Amino acid sequence: MSGFGVSFDGFARFGDALALARRAEEAGAGGLWMAEHLGYRQSLVSCAAFALQTARATVVPTAISPYLWSPVSVAMAMATIAEAAPGRAALALGSGNPMFLAEAGAKLEKPLTAMREFIACLRQLWSGEKGAFEGEMFRLDGMRMAFLPPEPIPLYLAAMGPRMLRLAGELADGVVLSAGLTAEYAADSLAMVEAGATGAGRDPAALRRAAYVYIAVDPDRAAAIGRLRPKIAFMMRNDFVAPSVAGSGIAVDRDAVKDAIARRDMDAAAALIPDEAVEAFAVCGSPEDCAARIAEYRAAGIEEIVLLIAGDAAGETAALELIGDLSR
Repeated sequence: MSGFGVSFDGFARFGDALALARRAEEAGAGGLWMAEHLGYRQSLVSCAAFALQTARATVVPTAISPYLWSPVSVAMAMATIAEAAPGRAALALGSGNPMFLAEAGAKLEKPLTAMREFIACLRQLWSGEKGAFEGEMFRLDGMRMAFLPPEPIPLYLAAMGPRMLRLAGELADGVVLSAGLTAEYAADSLAMVEAGATGAGRDPAALRRAAYVYIAVDPDRAAAIGRLRPKIAFMMRNDFVAPSVAGSGIAVDRDAVKDAIARRDMDAAAALIPDEAVEAFAVCGSPEDCAARIAEYRAAGIEEIVLLIAGDAAGETAALELIGDLSR
């Protein structure tokens, strides 16, 4: 993949997302990352369509949760996408947002165990060998795939907490960091990933390093901040961002934000986000301002900047032009 990806949050109509995927590839994006936000457009379905409508970009469903999916279903779906677009399929796994999991009737239990076992099952299935897996949360009893991905499917962990970050280094092919992290926090997170790899006797340099970054490109900085405010509010619903928010020293009433989002009152949630939080946890402003902030994430060790673009069609165009300019 190139040094840039574009993320899709599932909020936009499917046809609009598909059109943006094509435009993103034309602009030079090497990855199309489709989020699995519960109740919104579905990531595996969307990525299958993205794969058929593009020629070069890698498609990445993210983050598939072991609490909502069977490893057999995911192995089948991803192998199908990989067959449709050989060498252009990757997968990001994540435990999921506790609030939305609870709404769906799922409970976040033993996330490290769940992730270890889910990864083991996927790799067993993609090996083509008939085998058994007896875990605490998942079990395979002779299940085997009737077809295999034409090439290995890289596995990312969408990790935030220290133990999950270390697990990414220990087991996964790469890590994708959450949106809304400062560059400093991203660097600290990558250090934990590298520690996990070293502890497992793996080469940290071989790991893929990606991070989501909210962006609004607009010379009118106030307008850019306004477009990003709902995105930052949605990010704040996730309890795993609490350490990053606390470390910033910026006061945000996350409980009130979460309550508003639980009611699906996004306007109320956005109103609770101060300007300084938007500027700390996102990239905004003129193309030059945005390029400078992106350089900070590069310096922190992020290889693929996965942009979550906020704004209308003009804002999307400005962000895609920035990808093109910075990819040359």
